[in-house]
Amino acid sequence: MRQFSLILAVALAALPSGVWGQDAAAILGRAGFTGGLVVHLGCGDGGLTVGLRANDGTVVHGLDMDPGKVARARDAVQKVGLAGAVTVAQLSGKRLPLIDNLVKLLVVSESFGIGRAEMLRVLAPNGALVVCADGKLEHAVKPRPAEIDEWTHYLRDSSNNAVARDTVVGPPRHMQWLGAPLWTRNHHKLNSISSVATANGRLFYLVDQSTAANMGVPGRWELVARDAFSGVKLWSKPIGSWAVHTIGFRSGPAQVTRLLVVEGDRVFVPLALSEPVSVVDGISGKTLATYADTKGAEEMVLVGNTLLVLTGEPIAEQAIGHPQFREAFRLPNRKSIVAIDKYSGKMRWRWTLEAGQTRPETLAADNEHVYLQVDEAVVCLNMADGSERWSFGQRATVAAETAPAPGKRKRLRSTFGKNVLVVSDGVVLCKLGKALVAVSAATGEKLWECELGNGFRSPPDIFVIDGLVWNASPSGGSISPPPLDDFSAARDLRTGEVRKRNQAEVDIQTTGHHHRCYREKATTRYIITGKRGIEMMDLQGNNHSRANWIRGTCQYGMLPANGLVYTPPHSCGCYMESKLYGFWAFSADQPAVRAARAGADPARLVKGPAFGMELGGTMASDAWPQLRGNALRNGVAGAAAPGALKRTWVATLEGKLTQPVAAGGKAVVASVDTGAVYAIDAESGAVVWRRAVGGRVDSAPTIHRGLVLFGCADGWVYCLRLSDGELVWRFLAAPADMRTVALDQVESLWPVRGSVMVLKGIAYCSSGRSTWLDGGMALYGLDPATGKVVHHTHWESAHPTIGESKDKAKEEHDRRVAQNASDYKTFLQPDRSDAFSMAGGATSDVLVSDGTNVFLRQAKFDATLRRQDVMSRHLFSTSSLLDGMENHRSHWVLGTGDFSMVPVAYSWIANSSRSRWKQGMAVPRGVMMVYTDESLWVVRRGGGSKYTLSRMPNVPFSPGEKPLPDFRDMAKGTGLPVTWQQSLNARPRAMIMSGGNLFFGTAPIAVPEDDPNAAYEGRMGGMIWVAAAKDGAKIAEYKLPAPVVWDGLSAAHGRVYAALTDGSLVCLSSVGEELPVGDTPASTATRPRADAGKPKKLPKGSGGSAAPGKPITPGKKGKLVLKPETAKTSGGLRYQQDRNNLGGWVRSEGACQWNLAGLKQGTYRVTFAYGSTNPDVAYTITAGKATLTGKTVHTGGIKTYKPHEVGTIDLSAGKTTLSIKAPELRKGALMNFRLLTLTPVK
Repeated sequence: MRQFSLILAVALAALPSGVWGQDAAAILGRAGFTGGLVVHLGCGDGGLTVGLRANDGTVVHGLDMDPGKVARARDAVQKVGLAGAVTVAQLSGKRLPLIDNLVKLLVVSESFGIGRAEMLRVLAPNGALVVCADGKLEHAVKPRPAEIDEWTHYLRDSSNNAVARDTVVGPPRHMQWLGAPLWTRNHHKLNSISSVATANGRLFYLVDQSTAANMGVPGRWELVARDAFSGVKLWSKPIGSWAVHTIGFRSGPAQVTRLLVVEGDRVFVPLALSEPVSVVDGISGKTLATYADTKGAEEMVLVGNTLLVLTGEPIAEQAIGHPQFREAFRLPNRKSIVAIDKYSGKMRWRWTLEAGQTRPETLAADNEHVYLQVDEAVVCLNMADGSERWSFGQRATVAAETAPAPGKRKRLRSTFGKNVLVVSDGVVLCKLGKALVAVSAATGEKLWECELGNGFRSPPDIFVIDGLVWNASPSGGSISPPPLDDFSAARDLRTGEVRKRNQAEVDIQTTGHHHRCYREKATTRYIITGKRGIEMMDLQGNNHSRANWIRGTCQYGMLPANGLVYTPPHSCGCYMESKLYGFWAFSADQPAVRAARAGADPARLVKGPAFGMELGGTMASDAWPQLRGNALRNGVAGAAAPGALKRTWVATLEGKLTQPVAAGGKAVVASVDTGAVYAIDAESGAVVWRRAVGGRVDSAPTIHRGLVLFGCADGWVYCLRLSDGELVWRFLAAPADMRTVALDQVESLWPVRGSVMVLKGIAYCSSGRSTWLDGGMALYGLDPATGKVVHHTHWESAHPTIGESKDKAKEEHDRRVAQNASDYKTFLQPDRSDAFSMAGGATSDVLVSDGTNVFLRQAKFDATLRRQDVMSRHLFSTSSLLDGMENHRSHWVLGTGDFSMVPVAYSWIANSSRSRWKQGMAVPRGVMMVYTDESLWVVRRGGGSKYTLSRMPNVPFSPGEKPLPDFRDMAKGTGLPVTWQQSLNARPRAMIMSGGNLFFGTAPIAVPEDDPNAAYEGRMGGMIWVAAAKDGAKIAEYKLPAPVVWDGLSAAHGRVYAALTDGSLVCLSSVGEELPVGDTPASTATRPRADAGKPKKLPKGSGGSAAPGKPITPGKKGKLVLKPETAKTSGGLRYQQDRNNLGGWVRSEGACQWNLAGLKQGTYRVTFAYGSTNPDVAYTITAGKATLTGKTVHTGGIKTYKPHEVGTIDLSAGKTTLSIKAPELRKGALMNFRLLTLTPVK
C-alpha cells in the first residue's frame, strides 16, 4: 500500500494539464487490462477514449470539464458506432462522480486537481491507475483488502461451510451494480440460474437465456462472466444440454448448483449434461482443457491442486429425465469419486461406491480427507489415495446397480437434496436422520448430537463461525411456519455445549408463508436468511436488518462476497410494490454517496442556447405527444388512422427504439441504449436532427408546445427545441451526480425515466431506482418552458429497526389469511410488510395520471406531489410499463395497487380464472391494455404461446370514486364481465386504438426446431394487425421485416408509426408503397370463462364461433385446423379456456371429435400438438373409414406443448367426423390437447 501511494503521488505531482493522446494499446497493455469498466479522466475530443474499449467486455466512460470537448467526444463515439458502450459526461468539482470500488482501469490524461485519495476511492480492488505524464505512463494497482472474501464454490469452498470471511458485507443500503437478465424464465419450473461463484474480481454464473414468454422454447444455457465490482459483462460461453428447463420447481436436480467451481483465472464446469469437467479461461472464456475421466460429473470441489468430482455411470443423475436421455436410462446409477490433478488433468485415484446411495450436496473435503454421506452414514476417504478411512452410521448393503424389486420402477427423477455435510477444524457435521451429528474427522467417532430443523424444500443449514455451530431450529414439521427462533443457540464445535444465544431472528422475520426455497448463507458477522427477502442477524451487535424488497433466486439463493451482497434474478410474485428485479449487487456503506448528496450544488438548472424561446400553441387533438398518447397512458389516439395501410416511409436509425411520439409535423423517437433522440419529418421521413445525451433514454420523449422533454439515465431532464434540437435547458433531477454501471452502461444512481409526463401544463418526472436505496427517490413538477421547480417531494423508505414497537403490539395485529399473515411489524414498522405485500416503498417506473393525480406505480400524489393515503384506480404495472419480457408474474393492471393481505402471492390469483383462495382479482389485468371511459381491451397470456384479447366494460375515473380493493371475495360464477374474447394466433408486442380500430404489433409464435428462439429474437419478422374494436374481427394483416418493439406503436395525424427491433421507424398511412399481406390464421372467438360475468352475445364477424361441433372447413390451401374450443368432448374430457386446451383426459372412454365439411378427397398429413408426461400410450385418430394410430411422447411437461407429425390419413370428399380416442389409457393423464392440423399432401 505504501509503495502504491508513493508511485501515485509522484505521478500526480508530475501531471501537467491537457496531456493525452498516448496509444490506447500501450495503456491497456501496461495495466494488464482484459475487461471491465474504464474511466478516462480528461477525455478531450474522445480519440483516446474510443480506443480504450479493448473488447466487447469493456465499458468506457469519459470525463472532461470542457462542455465543448464533451460534445465533440460524444460525436466521435457516435461516428464509430460505440454509443452506449462508451459514454461521455461533463465533470465538475474535485470529486469523481463514481461510487466506491467500481473502476477496473482509471486513465488520467488530465487530473483537474483531483487528488490521490479520490482516485483510489473509485478503483476496484486490483484495479489499475495509469497516469499519462510527459509522454510516459505511470502505473499502479490498488491492492485487494484482506477484509473481503471470495466465494469459489456453491457453499463457499470445499468444506461446505457457507460462511464468507468478509467483514465488509452488511445490510444492503446502496446499489453497486445492476445486470441482466431482469427475470428468470418461470417461477414454476427449473430456475434459470443454476449456480454462481466468484474469484479474482470476476463473477461467474450458469444461466438459461431463452425467452420467459414461452416455456415451450428450449433452454439456451450459457456460462457468463461479469466484473464482480462493476457488473460489466466480460464474456459468455454457450453450454450444451443442461437440466431440463420444464422440470417442476422445488424438484431439483440438486446437482446443478454443485457444477461450478472457480479459482483465480480458471473455471471448472462441464459444458453439457453428463459431460466431463472442462477448464475454462476466466479471462477469455476459451476452453483450456477437458478432464476425460470425469464424464458423468454430478458434483465437484477443489482442494489445493486436486479437483474431486463425484460422477455417475452410465449417466449423471441430473441428466435423467432430460428428453435426450429419458428413454435410455433410469436411476439409480453407479457413483464414483475421481481425484484429478488440476494442472495435468491426470487422474490420481478413483473410489467407486459398491453399495448404497450417495446423498446429494454432501461431497466435502479438507487437506487430508474427503467426506461424503452414503445412506445414513458419513464416509471418510484418504485424500492421498482414495482409500476408505472410516465410516460412521448406517449404510446399505445392496449394490448400487441392483435392479428394482418386481413391480417397482426405477426412478426417473433425480434426488432433490435434503442433506447437509460440513467439515470444519477437524469436525464433520452431518444430518443423520433428524439429528445433527458431530463426528471426529480423525477417528470417525461421534462427538455429540442435537436436534436439527429442516429447510423448506432445501437442506437444513449449519454454519461454523468462530468455533461455534449455528443451526436451524426444529420447525415442528410445518411447511409454513411463523417466524422461528432460528439460529438462536450457538454450540461449541467439539462438545456441543451452548455457548451463545441470539434471540433476534423472530423479530427480524416477517410472519406468514413459507421460507424461500433455497439455502441460507452467512459471514463471520451475519447470518443471512431468506424467509421473505434477505434478513441479516448480527452476531456481534444490533445491526440487524430486514430487506423484503430484495431476495435471492429460487433454488440457489444469494451470495455474500467481495464486500457485497449479490442477488441473482428471480421470478417472484411477492412484494410487487417494492421488490427489485434483475441481477443486483449491493453495498452496505457508500460514504461518498452521502457526501455527494450533502454537498450537491443547489443550482440544478443549466440554461441552453434556446432558453427563452417562444412556446408553440395548443397541441392538435390528433397528435400523439407523449408515451401511450397522453398522461393516462391509455393508448388511445385522438383521431382515426386508416385500416388499409401502406408504407409511407422508413427511417433507418440505430439500436433499440422507444415508442415514437408525433406532433408539430415531426415524429420523435429515442434510441434507448445509444442515448440519442431523433426528430423525423412526418411527411418525408428525413432525419431533421439528432441529439446525443449522457446515457440511456429508456422511453418515449414528450412533445409540448414546440418543446421536446425527456429524462435520461445520467440523472438529468432535458428540454430541446422541437424545430432544431437545440438545448433549451437541462435539470439535474438526481440528488447529485454519482454514477455506477447498470445493464452494461454507466448510469446515475438516480436515473430519470425517458417519458416525462405533462399534466395540465406541468412536466412531472422522478429520479431514483427504489425508495429503499441510496437515499430514495425524488419527484419533480417542472415548468416546461423554463425548467423551474414548481413542485418537489422526496421519498425515502425508512428501514425497520428490529424489535422497535414490539411493546405496542396488539392482539388485532395478528391476522392470518390462508398463506398470508401479519403481526405488529406489519402495522408499526416502516416497511409495512405482510407475507406478500409491502406498502412502505416503491420502485421506479414512468409516471401515470388519472387526469387529476400523479402515480408512481401504486403510490398516489396530488398535483402538488403531496402523498395521498387513499388509493384510487389508474394504470400501473407490477414490474414496469416498460418491461417487455412477459414474465408470467408481471401484469398491467387497471386498479389501485392495494395488494395488502391477499391470501397468496398476487400472481397465483391473477393468472387463474378459478381461485382456491376464495378471492379473485376484481380489476382488469394482462400483458397490455388500452382503455376509454366506456370500454377496455386487454391482452392476456394463456398457456404456452397462446394469447387472448378481451373487451370489457369500463367506467370513467372520478375524483369522488369510492376505492375498492383489487382483490375481493368473489363467489363462483362472478367476476369481470367480458363483452367478447378472442384467441390470438400471434404474440402481441404493442397495441393501440385509433378511431374504431385496434392496431397490434405482433410477432410469430412458431418455435422452429433448428432455431427455436428465432421468433422471440426477431429473426422471423413481424406483423401489423388491424382489428375492429367493436367485435375484434380481424380487418388486415401486414408483414414487416422485423417485429415492433415492446409498446412501439403510436398514431397521429392519420398515420401509424411503428418502431421496429431492427432500429427502423416505419410510417404507415393511406399513401405509399403496398405492404406484403400476412396470412396468419384469423383469431377465433372463444367461450367466456366459467367465472366471468354474463357475457354478451358474440357478434357476427368476430373471427369464428366457439360452438362445439360446428363444421370445420378447409382454409385457403386446403389445410384444416382443429382447435380445442370447437371440439365435442366426452368421458370427462373438457375444454379449459384459461389454458386453451382440452384437459381432464384421464379415462379410457375420453374422446373428442370434430365435424369436417367441404373436404377434397386426398391424403392429408396429420400433425398433433399436445403436452404430456405419460409416454407410449396408444391413441387412434378416426375419420370415416380411415384410421391412424400413434403413441404419446413425453413433451417435457403437461403444459409444454410440442407438435408431432403422426403420419398421413386418406379422407373422402364432402363431410366426415374425425375423432381421437385412447382406449388403452390405464393410468395418469393422457395429454393436454392443444391443436391438430390436416395438411393436404401434394
